[in-house]
Amino acid sequence: METGLQAAFVNSPLFSGLMPDAHTCVFEDGESLSTRADAEQSAGLIVRGLADVWCVATDGTETLLNTARQGDCFGIAYIYGQSDMQTRVVARGRCEAALIRKSEIQALILRDQAFALRYYSLCNRKLQFLLGRISLLTSQSCRTRLAAYLLLNRDQSDVVPLRGNKDELANRLSVSRAAVYRELGTLQEKGLIELTKRDVTLKDVSGLEQLLYTKE
Repeated sequence: METGLQAAFVNSPLFSGLMPDAHTCVFEDGESLSTRADAEQSAGLIVRGLADVWCVATDGTETLLNTARQGDCFGIAYIYGQSDMQTRVVARGRCEAALIRKSEIQALILRDQAFALRYYSLCNRKLQFLLGRISLLTSQSCRTRLAAYLLLNRDQSDVVPLRGNKDELANRLSVSRAAVYRELGTLQEKGLIELTKRDVTLKDVSGLEQLLYTKE
């Protein structure tokens, strides 16, 4: 198995080094990974590059939910369902993914207890993530959306990486770039965050949490 594919399975929280039967596909910028996975009754694993995960509303409006990287899975919540994925996974630049048939993953769940526990844990984390995103997207102001995003995405050191640029952050929050710049500056002036080109450090977590319940 080639090095990149092996690394993707090793880095995957779900597969954790297990290497089921899979085949790789290369997608160019803007191509849909989810359409291909649905057609082949498969789930996917990012091997190289990036893929954006979009939620599509009934009116056609699209909201960026997340960005998948090496080792991240997509379509994993539809292993036992008959419907196609309800999100759209799109290559950002050139992207390579491994497709694993749903039946292969179902067999792994039945015969490998440790894998089954990781699968259930991953589905649980995805549910918690989506609940957090719902809370974020239903916030009424840019400031509360930004505060919610920072709190949801901080690591153990209270740091939030700025993946891509602030345009991407604006897309994630469904607000304008100007609003994101303004609110980041305001939060920094208030001493709630420290902003660099690469990340945001949360300096006052309780202060940010209070913003979620404060009307402007």
